[in-house]
Amino acid sequence: MSVYRPKKSPYWHYDFQVQSIRFHGSTGTKNKRAAQRREEEERRKAAEGRKRPAMSLNEAFGKYYEEVARHHATATQADYWMDRLLKGLGNKMLHEVEDGDIASYIAKRRADVSNASVNRETQLLRRVYRHANLNWKVDVGEMPNWPRHLLPEPAGRVRELTSREEAALFAAIREDFHPLIRFALMSGARLGNCIRLTWAEVDYDAMEMRFRQKGGTMHVLPITSAMKILLANQRGDHPIYVFTYVCARTIGKRQKGKRYPFSTTGWRRVWARALTKAKIADFRFHDLRHTTATRLMRATGNLKLVKEVLGHTDIATTSRYAHVTKDDVRKALEGMDHRNSPEKGGDETGENSPNMLQLKDN
Repeated sequence: MSVYRPKKSPYWHYDFQVQSIRFHGSTGTKNKRAAQRREEEERRKAAEGRKRPAMSLNEAFGKYYEEVARHHATATQADYWMDRLLKGLGNKMLHEVEDGDIASYIAKRRADVSNASVNRETQLLRRVYRHANLNWKVDVGEMPNWPRHLLPEPAGRVRELTSREEAALFAAIREDFHPLIRFALMSGARLGNCIRLTWAEVDYDAMEMRFRQKGGTMHVLPITSAMKILLANQRGDHPIYVFTYVCARTIGKRQKGKRYPFSTTGWRRVWARALTKAKIADFRFHDLRHTTATRLMRATGNLKLVKEVLGHTDIATTSRYAHVTKDDVRKALEGMDHRNSPEKGGDETGENSPNMLQLKDN
């Protein structure tokens, strides 16, 4: 028998080879005899023709990150999601994870984050499983019923930062965060692209920046005069990254008063406190991107232009910003009434014109 108990695990594990194919993993039990019976069962399955080796979630996540995720703009976010999934599901073998395990994980996570955020984690897990099945030829067991695990999401959410809210936000948040937020509003760039923007991606000669988008594609964005000034003011703060923050207290190797690049999650507490202080409700950092798109759409009326700025591959994705506010509707209707009024030479004339409404005398 080849069962053993790793130092950092309370469970017995098995590890053997059949026809040069390695089979290993946790038995899920702390009892050695039960572990031996589990190993016998695994050997029997292998002898009966299981050709695919087993792989743990931890191993699958690490392998997927190196081969796929790290090459995308969402690499840091994917790494965070994998860590959450591993802690929530446990380091099981891929073929041991059942629909019930996934459903239980989702039920707990949706109490802490939005349905959309939970879905992003579930979809990442699905991609890992499919990649493991098709590319690595490992045993994933019975494929989970992925559609059943997706939660409903509100359609077409676009939250715009008002002028009053913008002033309140900058008044409430630390000054070392101002450049990052201003850049997000100027460029419409995603959070990941903002905090990971490097000087190597800024081309002053061509007056453009290059962002790595979802899926690994590159997006080129022109640098405006205002952006150029903002970027120039960040020079000297860090040799690699454009945007940095001032460390508020010494923690480990990070020293109080020195500047460091933003991490994916390190800014959240400061951001949340500022929103509370500014009395801004239902607003995320990603809504700064929505704000840029909405303002640009309102200023130009050009959906294709907004698509180019945001780097969308499909204009259907951009179409959510084609909405207009109630104030926009009111102004348009008032403009129509003004253009068609008799004083402006409109078509409607005479006392009974619908554009000649007057208050009745009491």
